[in-house]
Amino acid sequence: MAAFEYGVGDVIVTYENELLARIAKGVDYDIVIPKNTILIENPAVVVNKYADKHGNRELAEAFVAYLRTPEAQRIFAKHGFRSVDPDVFAQTESTFPTPEGLFDINYLGGWDEVRSTLYSKRGVWYQVLAGI
Repeated sequence: MAAFEYGVGDVIVTYENELLARIAKGVDYDIVIPKNTILIENPAVVVNKYADKHGNRELAEAFVAYLRTPEAQRIFAKHGFRSVDPDVFAQTESTFPTPEGLFDINYLGGWDEVRSTLYSKRGVWYQVLAGI
């Protein structure tokens, strides 16, 4: 995104939240929402090994629980993230148009298939980068 803003390239394919956050700061973009696109979901979990190692499990669990509250979800929506809370999403839905062909990772065979097909040493992405 930074390279694009410095003038590298004519078009950028990026996350919805990155554009919405910049637009909120006054940057002008022409946005094209593709008919078909993948739903990106960002999980938040407590990593047991580290919560126990650092002795902050209770705090970590409270933080993850807070992230799902309407208050936190409104903050996320304000910064360009779609809410996972149905009521907050209903309140902010006009900001987040849903593409007709929105699909998730399961459409592509799930994460194991995607990792193998795209990101392994024999995968498409690795081969493209190796050829550059």
